[in-house]
Amino acid sequence: MIKIEFSTTEFQFSHSRLPKGRGSWAFESALWAGPKFYPSSTYAEARKAVVADVRKLAPNESATVVVNVCP
Repeated sequence: MIKIEFSTTEFQFSHSRLPKGRGSWAFESALWAGPKFYPSSTYAEARKAVVADVRKLAPNESATVVVNVCP
């Protein structure tokens, strides 16, 4: 099963806090070109959508995928 890690380093550097709450969220990964946007959702909802997207793109991989939370 694929392991998904979320990196919040860039977001924390930009906003001086952890990502949380409602807003427009963007995530980057090596699995897709450019950032993926999730407008008008909570951070938790956006993370769930990203996990579903990653599992669709790499369903049988046994690797670790790093997903960056964009600032």
